[in-house]
Amino acid sequence: MRRRLITTALAATLMFGLATLTAAPATAASADLSGVWMPTAIGPDGNRNRTWPAKPPLLPAVQAVYDAYRVRADAKPEEYDNARSCLPYIMPRPMLLVAQYPLEIVQTAERVTLIFELHNDARRIYLDGRLPPTGLRPTWMGYSVGRWEGETLVVRTTSVRDGTIDQPHGPKLTLTERLRLIQDKDGKTMLEDEIAVDDPETYSEPFKVRNYFRQRAGVEIGEYFCSEDLWQQNLSGNTSKIPWRNN
Repeated sequence: MRRRLITTALAATLMFGLATLTAAPATAASADLSGVWMPTAIGPDGNRNRTWPAKPPLLPAVQAVYDAYRVRADAKPEEYDNARSCLPYIMPRPMLLVAQYPLEIVQTAERVTLIFELHNDARRIYLDGRLPPTGLRPTWMGYSVGRWEGETLVVRTTSVRDGTIDQPHGPKLTLTERLRLIQDKDGKTMLEDEIAVDDPETYSEPFKVRNYFRQRAGVEIGEYFCSEDLWQQNLSGNTSKIPWRNN
């Protein structure tokens, strides 16, 4: 009877330990990234940072195809740039903006949500220990899971669709981000996003890019509206039918 009780207790202990391992609870955040952030591409030293290399390490075969593509795209950007047709940007482009469109970070224990003013996009980073589901259809933002390493949020993004005009990639693209709060030369808080780009079918080696964000007093996420028809009129110079151009 005693042996049976010991065996039962041992089995229960093993089952509890296995359940604990498979649950993979979210690690507690030690930094608060929440708030509205404005992309600036200006580093902590005050100098402007290039958010994408002028000559990324494309494989030779990919470079040839991309060069031919850029000739067509530069001639008719309205046909090749997703944004010109009011389509969302494709990761990592949303995190590398240097324009005036802010993003808002909403942070909880199990998820970080990024709300972009541009295109009214949203990106979700899951912190509950899950793995990316298999067989996912590629999407604009991809599928992101993250964990905390001290005060740094480490995010892995996969299942990103192709079709970007500026940052070519294939189905095996993996983005690994490290988001953290840093101080600039004046002691003001900034958000740094370091992105490691790894795509063996597109690039000869992994490489890193960075963007920087700052908080501005009174800045909130505004309403964004995009009409493909209005975009086409604007690009063609035929602005007579765009209401706010006639005010």
